Amino acid sequence: MKTFLKSFFTTILVIIILALAAFAGYFYFLGDEDENKSYKEGEDLQFLMLGVDSLDAKNANNARSDTIMVVNVDGKTGKVNIISIPRDTYTNIKGYKKTKINHSFKYGGSELTLDTVNNLLGTDIKYYVTVDYRFVEDVVDKIGGVEVDVPIDMKYEDPTADPPLTIDIKQGRQNLKGYDAIGFLRFRKGYKDADLGRVKAQQQFMSAILSKMKDPKTLVKAPLLLGSYINYSENNIPVRKLVKIAAKMRNITSEDINTNTLPGTPKYIGGVSYFIPNENKIKVMLLEYNFK
Repeated sequence: MKTFLKSFFTTILVIIILALAAFAGYFYFLGDEDENKSYKEGEDLQFLMLGVDSLDAKNANNARSDTIMVVNVDGKTGKVNIISIPRDTYTNIKGYKKTKINHSFKYGGSELTLDTVNNLLGTDIKYYVTVDYRFVEDVVDKIGGVEVDVPIDMKYEDPTADPPLTIDIKQGRQNLKGYDAIGFLRFRKGYKDADLGRVKAQQQFMSAILSKMKDPKTLVKAPLLLGSYINYSENNIPVRKLVKIAAKMRNITSEDINTNTLPGTPKYIGGVSYFIPNENKIKVMLLEYNFK
């Protein structure tokens, strides 16, 4: 599941960037001059990206963050560096006892999670984007589906999942609409080569949606895609700031996205499984990935 979530929310990140990049030429000329000056040419954009275990990112008061990633977009090259923070990371949460980092969202939403991550990493990241499954589903429907070659018959049900999961997709090349696209991404059992097969399927989806997003017929739908971002995310990034840096990323490919996991080791404390971060290795990784 962790491999899936990392790939899934990396896909969401790519969609956000490309949707805004497609809209950049139009949106650049809107708004007040002072806000336009707030972004310096070549400046990196750093933000926290949260995937919430909920159907509604904007009203997920009792949810925990399923996926926690810090993202750095290079303002000169448009390349993306991502560090995934395990949800079981043992850390201090302001006003609460030391516990798993994903509890911070339940205690205080995106703002407290951002504060907790900055305290853990020693960074000064100012922005966050919180999303759920509905974002990808909505975007895929708006662009008319994504064509993929389904490697095997996919059939699975889990009514207790959030959102409830019913997958019934036949093998073969086909155009997947929103709901089935989510099923394709979430399916994880039955591949002959186990996790490797699942990763290949997710990479195929990534390539297919990248191609579809760059199609001129899709680019004209940019305002609708921006609407998906606004409607199905909670965020505090000024849209113009994100649009301007996204404009540098029109030619992004999956090879331009570098992902890694926060250094550390699993450990049981009081019978509970935690992930203990390695502070020295974290400092080295943050420098390598240009986080501040």
